[in-house]
Amino acid sequence: MTIRLPDYTPPNTQRANVAVGASPLLVLLAFTLLVIRVIDPDTGFAILLACTVWVAYEMHDYQKSIDDYNSEYASRHLVWRSSDTLEAMVAGSDTHGPTREFVLRYLSAGRVVLLDGVLPRVH
Repeated sequence: MTIRLPDYTPPNTQRANVAVGASPLLVLLAFTLLVIRVIDPDTGFAILLACTVWVAYEMHDYQKSIDDYNSEYASRHLVWRSSDTLEAMVAGSDTHGPTREFVLRYLSAGRVVLLDGVLPRVH
């Protein structure tokens, strides 16, 4: 019987994707309405500022949630196992691809959970 690690399934990016996709369209619409003098410049600036804050909030929230998920996944499933055991567990072809990538990144970082997007340093 082979013991498998639970699949690594980070949080959904849907809210951040909506903010990143819709915000430029809203700014373009506001700029168009500003040019044809339907809205005042103050209103256009307020829309630009609101879209900027919206995108920044959603990206920060997503980054925080994925970093929290990574820490929790490592503490529940990786910390108490040896490096050799973890390497053997992800070596099989039936290991979920993102799980393999996360565990190998964890091991190459010296068994430290790195923030999302940070690459391990090679010594």
